Amino acid sequence: MTLSELKVALRQLTKLYFKRAEVTFTKQSFRAKPTGSLVTLSVAPVSRPMNPPVKVIDGRPVAFYPASTSIQIDLFTNGAQEEVEQGFTPIAENTAEDDMLAFASFLNSEYVVQWCHERDIAIVVPPTVQDLTGLIHDSNFEFRAMMEIMVYFTMTAIGYTGTLEAGSVKHSGTTVDPETGKEQPYEYEGGDIQADDVSELVPAIKPTPSGGGNEDMAADEGGYFSNVEINDKPVKEEN
Repeated sequence: MTLSELKVALRQLTKLYFKRAEVTFTKQSFRAKPTGSLVTLSVAPVSRPMNPPVKVIDGRPVAFYPASTSIQIDLFTNGAQEEVEQGFTPIAENTAEDDMLAFASFLNSEYVVQWCHERDIAIVVPPTVQDLTGLIHDSNFEFRAMMEIMVYFTMTAIGYTGTLEAGSVKHSGTTVDPETGKEQPYEYEGGDIQADDVSELVPAIKPTPSGGGNEDMAADEGGYFSNVEINDKPVKEEN
């Protein structure tokens, strides 16, 4: 999983809960002012080891980087409007901290645990939520609460150059049709690189938006381990 894919997934999860609020990442330009509550996500630098575990798949090295980052989640809201008496201005109750604690309960639920398992990530929710109402500098909102979660995920570097895209991974096999009982072939690309149905890695490189990587680098992927004799005989155990 790339950092961009992680951000998309976390925004979708947050938007699933805060359906009537605007959910966005900080430091984004051209963002219109929301009409309701606002939830912002701030991503800290990613931490990952310099020497990751490497596995050879279809004769090509694949590095698996156990990565982690913290996500600061800020909720800006005007709270709950309570009527005092008819003809009087309603009083706004500060519900920011309570609302954020409810979101923390959602993140700790079995639903989100299963959601994380399907995407091979882990979310660690802190035991506390901070009320930062006194730090608001936006006249659109009256109350603010903040929570910082930790997210753990795995980044991959595919191929000899470590630049192959996920689409290089080819899957194929057969599945049984539940109605006819006959086997049907299937094939697709991308997905879990460690799945049992991975058939081959076909070098393909997609340049990054900033101009990194190029298709010419795929030519350097050929011949990896081609001059190495593979000995698959079992090693004799010593007494």
